[in-house]
Amino acid sequence: MPVPARLPSHRLLFAAVALTGLALVTACGGSAHPADAVRPTAIAHPAVISPQVDAERTTRVTYDLGDTAYAPPGLDGQLTELRAAVTYPREPGSGKHPLVVMLHGWADTCRTGDEPVRPYAWPCGGNARPVDNYLGYSYLADALAEKGYVVVSVSANGIQAHETKRGDVARAGLLDEHLRMWQQLSEGKGPLRALGQLAGRVDPDRVGTLGHSRGGGGVLSEVLDSHARVPGVNIRAAMAFAPAMNGIDAAKERIGRVPLTVVAGTCDAMWEDSQIPLAMAAGNPHARHIELKGGNHNYFNTVWTPGSGPAFATDDVAVEHRDLAGGRCRSTNGSGDPVRLGPAEQRRAAIDAATAFFDAYLK
Repeated sequence: MPVPARLPSHRLLFAAVALTGLALVTACGGSAHPADAVRPTAIAHPAVISPQVDAERTTRVTYDLGDTAYAPPGLDGQLTELRAAVTYPREPGSGKHPLVVMLHGWADTCRTGDEPVRPYAWPCGGNARPVDNYLGYSYLADALAEKGYVVVSVSANGIQAHETKRGDVARAGLLDEHLRMWQQLSEGKGPLRALGQLAGRVDPDRVGTLGHSRGGGGVLSEVLDSHARVPGVNIRAAMAFAPAMNGIDAAKERIGRVPLTVVAGTCDAMWEDSQIPLAMAAGNPHARHIELKGGNHNYFNTVWTPGSGPAFATDDVAVEHRDLAGGRCRSTNGSGDPVRLGPAEQRRAAIDAATAFFDAYLK
């Protein structure tokens, strides 16, 4: 997450009824934290599918049910968007594809030109436009899609604008809602029916999740042993890049059922937090931590990275005054002063780790 978002350091039955161009979305609870569940009803336009963009080996589209389509648990009745970029093999072949769902962390939600809107707001007002944080992992989505995955990168700006103490619950709920829609699409049903090219082509029994920063906290919350699973969906692997716990009670919760990999850079202030999930997964034979020597926090997301993101994107190491002469940084795990990874190097490492992990558990 960009530096302003890092300062704190740190189910729902979906009924979509097509009625003259409207879908009714009813939030009915079902969270592992029922006291935090919210049960309002919201009206959202049916999923609008953007024109597809074809690369040499992959295709990308975006589906959008609107900025206020969903009321997740843990968000005090505030509404958030149901929007995601979908990347899949351009030549899909036959059979069903494993699904990977990705979630970004806490960052600026709206922008006016090159300036962020602060305090955070959602939906964006006036002439402000959303910051497309969910598109910052397109490099990783492309790499996975080239290997046969369908990758869904979820937007969570509404959560980050309104969250308080239970952001992990809200993000887990948002992931659940998207997974519920994809399970429906696997049967040719639901609000994503306009993605006809993928209807019946995604295997809800082979699902992986990947989150970064507070998105990592959302992924962790979704795979807690205490969290109710989405019917018909089997999460077989969860990965977190530099996760922020964001409300999870690590002393009480366990991650014992789902293979877990945590990746964190040794120049990232979130290093210490990245160790916590491994304690929660003690006894899980498929839990590991990958040390990314010289990696920082923001370079995992191109939107948060100077040079590829908007003008307000930041290098967290420099802003937090941990950068040293000679391209080194002051490590956050006591391992000395490593040479820093550049953005391309860090993303290559992310691709290598993610493809190896998901190939091991979803292929």
